[in-house]
Amino acid sequence: MKPSPFIYIFLAALLLSGCGGSDSSDSTTVETETGSTSDDSSTGDTGSDDSPDDSDESDAGDDDTADDSDDEAADDSASEETATESQCDDTSTAQMDELICATENFIATLTTTEQSAILYEWDNSNTERTIWSNFPTNNVQRNGMRIGELSDTAYDALITVAQTLLNDAGYEDFRGVLAADDYLQEQGGGNTYSSANYYIAIFGTPGREDNWMIQLGGHHLAYNVTMVEGTGYPVPNHIASEPKSAFELNSTTYAPLVDEGDAMVAMFEALSDDEFSDAYLSGESYSDVLVGPDNGSGVQPNDYPVGDDRGGINVATLSETQQALVIAAIAEWVDDYQSDISDHLMADYTTEEALADTYIAWAGSESAGVDVDQSGTYMRIDGPRVWIEVACQGGVVIRGQTHYHTVYRDKEMDYGNTL
Repeated sequence: MKPSPFIYIFLAALLLSGCGGSDSSDSTTVETETGSTSDDSSTGDTGSDDSPDDSDESDAGDDDTADDSDDEAADDSASEETATESQCDDTSTAQMDELICATENFIATLTTTEQSAILYEWDNSNTERTIWSNFPTNNVQRNGMRIGELSDTAYDALITVAQTLLNDAGYEDFRGVLAADDYLQEQGGGNTYSSANYYIAIFGTPGREDNWMIQLGGHHLAYNVTMVEGTGYPVPNHIASEPKSAFELNSTTYAPLVDEGDAMVAMFEALSDDEFSDAYLSGESYSDVLVGPDNGSGVQPNDYPVGDDRGGINVATLSETQQALVIAAIAEWVDDYQSDISDHLMADYTTEEALADTYIAWAGSESAGVDVDQSGTYMRIDGPRVWIEVACQGGVVIRGQTHYHTVYRDKEMDYGNTL
């Protein structure tokens, strides 16, 4: 259910004396380029990820503005002026307050039509909040509004939200994933692939005492960040990249998942031969992550392996050095967010008790070992709460190379445990 947008116009007026975002004028906007159409296709929601059918979003590279009428434009101008005058205190130690403020500022830049598309009531939103995917947006429609249709002012305000939500490393991953789609378009993938084809939705009303959620995603990205009375839970999180290695676009080099992949590989390379064998999931094969998109189920997933089916080697049996590599791998996903969100989760995931119930496991070619250049190589961390998977798939646009699909979930606190 959508809220009345007029409450946010009223809120915008209150922001004049309050907060505001850090200046986003220096943020890098990924340029979208036009490519040719690819013949690749895929079906389903959990297998290989892409179906480059251009038909639905053939002008995806344009930075269109959603205000089509004079009435809406007049309605917007007051909103945008209010938002640009308001500035959040980026020197504050209360990062959650900065995020709330930046989100309010973003809302204040929107037209009533844009607010109707982007803003959702919190109540009775379980189905909508569990809609996300690893497919391009012409295969699976996302909630909210396509960011390529935002005005320049609203787009800049959204970038400030992303910069406030994420730390520096997380923001670089965000930029890199969007750039990877532009790179795929440049490589002939078609207009389905574009940094403009990502969507923003906000559930509930931002506030420290409230439950609310930022949902930002598209192909190869799903940020589902739920705030529960001032505590953030950035799960479920899906991030992927084709290509998986560093690439250059418009004279800028991006490498969004290189560190994550390297950290997982390092964790397994530190094992002895016997430990490496114990960590192998014999007889199992994975073409993608096991616990992937929820597809609007409205409920927490229940398909995590349990008991003897968990497999792998127990982290508590490893040396301190080996355990440190496991913790470092977990941090590659969890620590992408501001510390108000990530610190409490890292603390929970890495206690002595938690590590005693955490397993690392891999699958793929037993003779090849953990070879990320081989399709079917799979790695995971399975704790009492934390769940991280990395699956290596064959390239869809860039043939002859693998690319990463990853998911980070919390078995207890996905969606802030609010479903």
